[in-house]
Amino acid sequence: MADSVQELKQALNITGDAMVEKSDGSVRLVGSKCSACGDWIFPPTPVCPECMSESVERRELSEIGCLYSWSVVRIAPKNWKTPFVAGYVDFPEKVRVFAHMVDIDPECLSFDMKLSVCKAVVGQDADGTQIESYSFLPAEGRN
Repeated sequence: MADSVQELKQALNITGDAMVEKSDGSVRLVGSKCSACGDWIFPPTPVCPECMSESVERRELSEIGCLYSWSVVRIAPKNWKTPFVAGYVDFPEKVRVFAHMVDIDPECLSFDMKLSVCKAVVGQDADGTQIESYSFLPAEGRN
């Protein structure tokens, strides 16, 4: 089943493409910025979907984003712990990212709440291998 974990990582674009781990253990999302029209894209892509330019470069997104919307998920793929919170986070680069939220009480969520990026276990495959992905957690005390 190791192949299925790798396939899932590729589908979620967490194979090193859309996320970078810093030496201090922090995590940043990586997108693309178009040199022609200035749009930001997430996940990174070699062609700008807005203007079709191939003049794009990989760039890290801001460390902190704001919660746009969320949902408590009570039914999930087999071997995933439920319930969990998933939602959309808006970044200053005008990019909206969907992911799990960790270390947070759903009752404490609020629109425009500041969240930061982390890496977390989001489930397990059929063999019990943990599946990790970028996730969000409260930014508490961060800018």
